This record gives sequence, structure tokens and C-alpha cells, in this order.
Amino acid sequence: MEKHPQGSRLVIGIGNSLRGDDGVGALLAEQVGGRSVQQLTPELAAELAELEEVLFIDAWLAPAGGAPQLVEVIPAGAGAPDSHRLEPAQLLAISQALYGRAPAACLLQVPAHAFEHGNTLSVEIQAALPRSQALMQGWLRRHA
Repeated sequence: MEKHPQGSRLVIGIGNSLRGDDGVGALLAEQVGGRSVQQLTPELAAELAELEEVLFIDAWLAPAGGAPQLVEVIPAGAGAPDSHRLEPAQLLAISQALYGRAPAACLLQVPAHAFEHGNTLSVEIQAALPRSQALMQGWLRRHA
């Protein structure tokens, strides 16, 4: 587990960089010195409890014409976690329950279209990258 100074923040990219557009979270997080994970796991709750703020970045199976969006994430149980997919709100709830605190959190959802094997991003997600990067940079500036 990484140690974070008081008042710190972290950018976490979620996804598999070998599954096309699913790797966009890792790509963006790494651009700003964040970290990437293939999926959220309960073990991350301890690390989150030490943070003041976290930005999750994930590919989003958006409706046609969907644009990147930044949404606030509130800790919420939302039922029992799936062993294959833990949502940011559930991870925050685990952090709150186990460690008595959870950071303020946002989720940058990047509209994704292709999840085939390979590390090539679709034309559509490449077109969404500038807006996604702008939203991420805006979050970083606001939370500096």
C-alpha cells in the first residue's frame, strides 16, 4: 500500500489496457502520475481512507453521441459487491465502513465503443480524449 500525505489526492484509472477502449482509464491516469488498476478491489479501501480526494477514470459504454462526463461519487452500498466488478461508490462505502472515512470522489466516464483484444483505441474514443483530458486537468486544478 502506498502512503499518502495528509490532504493528498490520487487519480486511479480503471480498465484493461489490452482490451481496446477499456484501457483509456490507465492511459489518462498515467499521464498525470496516477495509478492504474484492472478493476477496483476491496484492498484499495485502506489506501482511499488516507486520501482527501480521488478521481476515478473509467471507460463507459455510453449511449450514441455520449460525451465524456465528470460525476460526483457518493459512498453507497448498492447491494453486495460483485466479485468481478466493484463500483467506485461501493469501494468508498467499504472505506467508510472499515476505516471511518472515505475521500471526496469523482468519476470521469469516457465513452467507449470497442473492447476487443488489443491495445488500440477506437477512433471514437481517440476523438473523446481531448475533452477527457480537459475534464481531468480541470479536476486537478480545482482540487490542487
